[in-house]
Amino acid sequence: MAFCKYCGKELDKDGNCTCEASMGKSVPEREHIKADKAPEGGLKKALIIIGIIAVLVVIGGVALFIFSSANAYKKPIKNMVKGVNRGDTERIVSAMYTEDEQSELKVRAKDKGLEWETYVSDNDKTIDTIRKSKNIKRIKVDIVATEKLDGSNLPDVENYYKQSFGEEVKKAYRVEVKFNVKYKDGNKTDEGWLTVAKIKDGGWVYCPEGSDTFDYMQDLTKLL
Repeated sequence: MAFCKYCGKELDKDGNCTCEASMGKSVPEREHIKADKAPEGGLKKALIIIGIIAVLVVIGGVALFIFSSANAYKKPIKNMVKGVNRGDTERIVSAMYTEDEQSELKVRAKDKGLEWETYVSDNDKTIDTIRKSKNIKRIKVDIVATEKLDGSNLPDVENYYKQSFGEEVKKAYRVEVKFNVKYKDGNKTDEGWLTVAKIKDGGWVYCPEGSDTFDYMQDLTKLL
């Protein structure tokens, strides 16, 4: 007596069984299983690719943050120049003052009966007038070198912010700059040093203390 190796039933006289597995009907099922498993491999590959992309994005973001942080001290100087070129008082203010100091300026203006928006608008026009009176079409600035202030060079900057705003300086640089000024009747290049300071909890700002004076920059920024 013989039995089916698939279902265990007794085989007929010809040694055959009528179950589906014995009759070969299980093949489509096996193919179906393979077809179902195939996407799992593709899903794994997709997840791996997504993971790699995510890691690269994070690395790129960290690298960008480090680069931006390392060059943050340049921003006040560039904003100063852009503000002068565009007659943009608020851009110049953002270059010279921290957010807390800007809020204080707005309060002072209000105490004097001046609406901040009106003050900014009037000052924008004044900047344009001064720039035109000097026949300046455009100013471009290049950062040539940077020197960290420490020791005996730093106290003047620290005292300036402590006495003026009650702020603490975290660090400061003297930055060598080259101004390329385009006038209506020609071009001129000026070189000198500007001071920038990083205020604790306030970011980088342009500091008048220790900065060389450039007539066009001084006239246009002293309004503030």
